[in-house]
Amino acid sequence: MGAAIVDDVLAIAVLSVVVTMVQTGNIDPDLFEISFLILKILGLFVAVLVGSVLIIPRILHSEKLWKSRGSIEGITTAIFFGTAGIAAYIGLSPIIGAFAVGMAIASTKLIKQVGDYAEKLQYIFAPLFFAIIGSQVDLRGINLEVIVLAIILISIAISTKLIGCGIPAMMFLKNKSGAKIVGVGMISRGEVGLIVAGVGVTSGVLSSDIYTSIIIMVAFTTIITPIWLKKSYKSDSPLP
Repeated sequence: MGAAIVDDVLAIAVLSVVVTMVQTGNIDPDLFEISFLILKILGLFVAVLVGSVLIIPRILHSEKLWKSRGSIEGITTAIFFGTAGIAAYIGLSPIIGAFAVGMAIASTKLIKQVGDYAEKLQYIFAPLFFAIIGSQVDLRGINLEVIVLAIILISIAISTKLIGCGIPAMMFLKNKSGAKIVGVGMISRGEVGLIVAGVGVTSGVLSSDIYTSIIIMVAFTTIITPIWLKKSYKSDSPLP
């Protein structure tokens, strides 16, 4: 889970870098500019995260909020949108602000109440999210080039996670089977991958062919990961 969180943060950082480059028109920056921009984004993310962790629990734990039914849910929704707006204002992707708030709320005693509320919202926004993502995929544009690109992306997605996450996991866990499970568990590209792809195509960073190939890759890795992970748990020893 920790590796997955770091992976999402880095993906969001890369998203912010690319979107910033497109918005400023600087599509050919040097290595120093890219490094500085990444450090800036990560620094701002840390600042938003620390601020959220320090402030949000105090707001939600205020006894006054418990007197009115639905007040916690309303305050939480306002905080999510407000922090997302602040993140966008300072030059970050709005998802960074929402992500930081989610991590802050997870440390409060209201996590179950907010989790139940968020689960109900999924009935409305989850289908809407996938409908928007799906509507941006032009199935008529699927050709041999798109399929080949999707296969290449799938190969890269699987190999980089198995190697990039499996080897460090083996170094820390000292367990080959456990390291394999970590690597397999990281293969799936879920909602963050879809969000990154969606922002990329709407901002003009990705073409429709590349976007379609990415969606195919996300769908394939999302389907194959739980199947592969289940077989890995059955055939290999569990994590220590």
